[in-house]
Amino acid sequence: MDDKGEVVSSFDVDEALALQIWTKGMSPRLIVFNKTQNARKMIRLSWLEKLDRKLSIKGAKRGESVEYSLYELLPTLRRLLSEYAVVAAFKPRLWKFTGMLEKMLHVPVIVTAKGELELLSEDKRSSLWIADMTGEKRGEGSFRPFFPLHENYAPLFTDGGIPITENKRGPEDLFKTGVIRKLANLSPTRWYQPIQLMAAGMLLGFSFCEEDGEDFVDEIWREPAPPARFVLNLGDLRMKKLDRKFIAYARHFDSLPSIELRFSPDSDKELGDAGYARKRRVNFGSGVFGDVGYSVTFFEHEDGLMAVGCKPKAATLRHRGELIYAFPLSVYEKALKDDSPGGTSDDFFTIEQLAGAKSFEIWRQNLIPYLSPILGFS
Repeated sequence: MDDKGEVVSSFDVDEALALQIWTKGMSPRLIVFNKTQNARKMIRLSWLEKLDRKLSIKGAKRGESVEYSLYELLPTLRRLLSEYAVVAAFKPRLWKFTGMLEKMLHVPVIVTAKGELELLSEDKRSSLWIADMTGEKRGEGSFRPFFPLHENYAPLFTDGGIPITENKRGPEDLFKTGVIRKLANLSPTRWYQPIQLMAAGMLLGFSFCEEDGEDFVDEIWREPAPPARFVLNLGDLRMKKLDRKFIAYARHFDSLPSIELRFSPDSDKELGDAGYARKRRVNFGSGVFGDVGYSVTFFEHEDGLMAVGCKPKAATLRHRGELIYAFPLSVYEKALKDDSPGGTSDDFFTIEQLAGAKSFEIWRQNLIPYLSPILGFS
């Protein structure tokens, strides 16, 4: 452990264990302090994301180990992080970073030809807004939402969009309309709280929804607070992946309760035994379901259900066995339409969207127990 760092928060769990937060002008680290042996071990906060983990330390008697579940340690960890957020220069960075993320996630893609809507690239489909400039009048168009509209969203839009004049079609122009704040007020769990959680989790050293972003975040911490001069690198692959997962989450928000993710030693056998019929098998490259490529089999059930079984093509530390995503066929058919702003649907893209949306939702749920006191979530 670096002596130049500082322990900014510390709590005793019992006579054998204390937990501390250490920092050195970067994302914080958790120190596990074995008081009986006067030994310290530093770990990153991303290790805490799997709440079923156990922390083991050697006891004072004959080298016996003492185990603590993360659920058991959760109250102490929440107190640690809450105290750290007050003591460290955290809140200014949090609010500044939240605003930066929000602007990044709501960048509209510009479309100038009607035929382009039918042939949008994956990058352009991975956006929540389309700046539709396909009208007859030069410099005029509309910001069109690229996500399903609730009935209570209808008053926010005229003829399905927000007018653009004088070629003011950039993200700053979109924010000036006030629509982003109005959406956040109508549904904070969809539009704003997840972005706050992203910002807090990233600054504290949690994963970028399974991606390692340690050096990226430490660069932010090296800036004076708040990081006014720091500019998010939109080309950073980790940020692009996180960006796309949040957009998938926001677009398919209403379908998330109907999407099940589970793990299986043999997805083909499990789904076959459950009455699913195999339809086709395709290969997905790394980055869609995890850090390796996957062989993905589509299944359908006569009861109107659908599933995809995902077999990793190489060893991965992210999960054991194989993945199964299951959902009603109607959810999949709706998702195909929601991912296509007027053109041809894309099976590959929609499966990636649904998997990414579920991945983001699970990551969000894993972080909420730790971060809700800092962010004021109920």
